[in-house]
Parts: sequence; structure tokens; C-alpha cells
Amino acid sequence: MKSLLLALIASLAIHSALNAAEAVSSARPNIIFIMADDLGYTDVACFGSRYYETPNIDRLAAQGMKLLNHHHCQNCTPTRAALMSGQYGARTGVYTVGGTDRFDWSKRPLRPVDNVTELPLDRDIIAKQLKAAGYATGMFGKWHIGQRGDYLPGQRGFDEAIVSMGQHFDFATNPETEYPDGQYLADFLTDKAVDFITRHKEQPFFLYLPHFGVHSPHDAKADLVAKFKPKPGVGGHNNATYAAMIYSVDESVGRVMQT
Repeated sequence: MKSLLLALIASLAIHSALNAAEAVSSARPNIIFIMADDLGYTDVACFGSRYYETPNIDRLAAQGMKLLNHHHCQNCTPTRAALMSGQYGARTGVYTVGGTDRFDWSKRPLRPVDNVTELPLDRDIIAKQLKAAGYATGMFGKWHIGQRGDYLPGQRGFDEAIVSMGQHFDFATNPETEYPDGQYLADFLTDKAVDFITRHKEQPFFLYLPHFGVHSPHDAKADLVAKFKPKPGVGGHNNATYAAMIYSVDESVGRVMQT
């Protein structure tokens, strides 16, 4: 396989570089972008955790780059809008989840600017740019920047896309997709990602794998919960279910790296 660029919670500043890169070299790297949802920066061992176990993420960090001084949006939809568009969060028009009318303004001294809940269609996203440059593009996981019509990933540059929603078990997908009874969402998404990589080994590809883990509801595979139950807590961290969820995301990273 060609060299892989794996990005964890990182924005790829690629829009202005594509033409220049094409002129310099015809060898285009595969790009894999993995994102965890609501994972705290101290919840991985390479950033100091002594309770959670993340051997694959740690190995990736040791082989690559750790961001120690950076800015990001503070919650889900704005983060995804910024990462996909390559714009600063303040420029996307997406500032919070679900719109500003979801709050009780009598309890808030300041009203934020107007907010949109979907990344506007006039913003080109990375998948569209890469597809135009000859990449196969795939997305499997939590989208959350537009759940209808032209806002869905399949309409915004992804050749293949499965959007997951709701739960870690008994989850829904768009389009509706069959999966084995009792399968854990992180494993399902990883299966799809590995299959995509395998089928596109001979061409440049962009894979976006945004996990729902470790977002609530906190739910994990029983064998992994049992693994962490006996482990003594450290520094206030002692939730075996949450630790098991992190471990599942880390296993996903490992499987992708090995493909």
C-alpha cells in the first residue's frame, strides 16, 4: 500500500495545496482521518493517562506528531464543520449543536450570533476537493453537519458513505445497512473502513472515520468492561465502561493501521 497519512483530530489544510502537489509529484498519498467524539485529551496514555489504555494511538503518536498548542471548536457540529471545510470555526456559521434556540436565554447573560445547524452548501469540503484530484473517497461514522438531502456526505464529495446515529448497540444508519445482532458500532464502522481500504489499495484514497465513541450514552462491550473492572482508578479516573469505550476506539485505530 502507498504511504498512509493518519490524522487524529486534526484539520487537513489541503485546499490550496492540491494543484501544487500534483505538479510536483504524481505519487499521491492515501489519507486516513480518524476522529473520536468527546474524547478528553488526558484520556489517552500518550497525553498522560495512567488508567485508560490506548496502545495503538500511542504508537501512532510516537511515529507522528502530537499537537500541544492548538485551537479547536468546543463541541460537536462546529468542530466537524471546521474540519471538513478547512475554515476557522468563526467563519462556517455553525457555532453550536442544534441551533441557538435550544437554550433557555433567561439563564444566559449573552446571546450568541445567529447559528446554522448544517454546513452551508456553498462551502467546499475536503472530500469534494480530493475527489476532483482523483481520490476515491469514503466516510463511515458520525456526520452531524447536515442530515438531509444535499447536506449528506454522499452529496458532498464522498463516493461511499454510511452515516451512523443514536446508539453504540442497535444503532441506525443512513442508508439503512444490515449488521450482525449485537455488533458494537465502533467495530461495524471499522469493518467498513477496512473494507474500503482493501478495495482501494491500488489508487489514492481518502477515508474519513469519525467514531461516535466515546460520546454518551456510555455503553461498551461486556468483555472489555470486565477487563477494566478490577483495575484501580488513578487521578479520579475509574469508569470501566468509559475505559472500555476508549479501548474499542483504540482497537479501531490498530486495525486500520494494520490494513
